[in-house]
Amino acid sequence: MTAQDVVTSVPVSDGALSTRAHLFVAVVSLATIVWMIQMVRKRKLRTKYSLLWVFVAIILATVAVFPGLLERLSHAAGVYYPPATFLFMAVGFLFVVVVHFSWEFSRSEERLRAMAEEFALLRAEHEKLERQVEDLLFIERDNASKRPMTEPESVGPSGNDDESISGEGATELGE
Repeated sequence: MTAQDVVTSVPVSDGALSTRAHLFVAVVSLATIVWMIQMVRKRKLRTKYSLLWVFVAIILATVAVFPGLLERLSHAAGVYYPPATFLFMAVGFLFVVVVHFSWEFSRSEERLRAMAEEFALLRAEHEKLERQVEDLLFIERDNASKRPMTEPESVGPSGNDDESISGEGATELGE
C-alpha cells in the first residue's frame, strides 16, 4: 500500500457533521439541560448562570436537529468548513464568559474588601466598648472594696426602704 492509496482510501469530507455526530450533540445538549436544572434545584448553581448554559445547550441542540443550519451559517459568513465556524463561535462564547466572570470576580472582590473594612471598624468599636465596660466594672469593684462594711438599713413596716428613711432613722441622721 502506497501513500497515494492511503490518501485516496480516506473519505474526503466537505466539513459536514455525520448523523452520528449530530445525534451525539443532541444527546449532550439534552443531558446538559437536565444537569443544569438539577443543579439549580439543589441550589448548587445560581439561576442566572444556569440560564446561560441552558441557552448554549439549546443552541447546540438546534444545530444537532437542523444539520444544514451550521453549514448555511458558515457559507453566509464566508467560511467553507462548518466545524471552523462552530469552533470560532465556541471560542467567542468562552471569551465572553471569561470576561463576565472576571467582572463578577472584581465586583465580589470589591464587596469583600468593603465588608472586611466594615468588620475591622466594628471590631475596633466592639473592643473599645469592652474596655469601657471592663473599666467601669473595675471602678465599681474598686469602690465596693473601699466602702466600709455597714449593716443594712432597717426596712419599715411596709417593707419599703423609703419609709424607713422618713421614719425614726431620718431624725437621727438629721441631728
